[in-house]
Amino acid sequence: MFDIRSFRVGTLPAPRWEVLFGENDTTLVPLDFSVWLLRSADHIGIIDTGLPLDPADRAALDRANQGVHPEAIFQEPRTLADAYAAFGITPDEVDFALVTQAVTYSTGGLDRDLLPRAEVYIARAGVLEFLDGAPGHPAPEFYFTADAWAALRTFGIEGRLHLVDERAEVVPGVVFEATGGHHPGSAGVIVQTEIGSVGILETAFTQENLDQRRPIGIAEDAATCRRVIDRYLAECDLVIPIHETGLSGTMQNVVHTLSGGTP
Repeated sequence: MFDIRSFRVGTLPAPRWEVLFGENDTTLVPLDFSVWLLRSADHIGIIDTGLPLDPADRAALDRANQGVHPEAIFQEPRTLADAYAAFGITPDEVDFALVTQAVTYSTGGLDRDLLPRAEVYIARAGVLEFLDGAPGHPAPEFYFTADAWAALRTFGIEGRLHLVDERAEVVPGVVFEATGGHHPGSAGVIVQTEIGSVGILETAFTQENLDQRRPIGIAEDAATCRRVIDRYLAECDLVIPIHETGLSGTMQNVVHTLSGGTP
C-alpha cells in the first residue's frame, strides 16, 4: 500500500472558462500545480516533476499564460528540488517518475541529477505530438525545456524511458495510464492505498469537473475527457482532480479538502 503526499509548486489564476466546458465566465480561479510523492515499504515515486528549473523558462511560461489573461502568472513558484526537500527525500531514492502531461509545468523537473536512477513514464502520444508538429496548444517550446528534452534522451539511452500507449503497471500498486482528453499526452495514475484505490487525474482540473461529470474547458477532446472522468469515478474509491486547490500535504488533507471538511 502507498501513502500519498503532495507539494504545491505554484498556483496559477486561470479563467473559469478554461476549467469548465461550455462556461462563459472570465472570472479567475486558482489552480494548484503539484509534485506528488508515492511511498510504500518498497518504493518511492513521484507524479509530475514541477515547473521548469531555469527561471528564464518559467518566465517564458508565464508570458505564454499572460496571452490568455494578464494576471495568469504562477504564484510562489517552486521546483522539484524544493519538493524533495519538503518530502525529506533525496534524488537517488526515487524509483519512478510519472508525467501526467507533456507540458513544461509537469515536465520542468526532468533532469539527470534530480532523477539519477528513476524509471520515467510519459504518454507516447504527447511525445509524438511534439515531434510530429505540435498544433499550437501548447506551442512547441512548452512541451519540454531544452534541458528536459536532453534529459529524456539520456533516460532513453539508459533504458529507463517508458512511452505508454494505454496502461502500464509501474510497480505493484501503481498503474500509469495514457488517457488523452485535455491533450493527447494527458495521463492518469491509479494508486492502491489504505483507503482503497486513488485515481489522480489530469483530465479533471477541479472537483467541479468530477461533481458535474463535466470536461475541462480547454479539452482538445471533450468526449474522451468525459468518458475518462466517468470511468475513474466508477473504478476508483477516490478521484483527485490534479489542480484542485488546498491539497498540499498528506492524504488526510486531500480527503478532508475534497469532502469539504477541515483537516
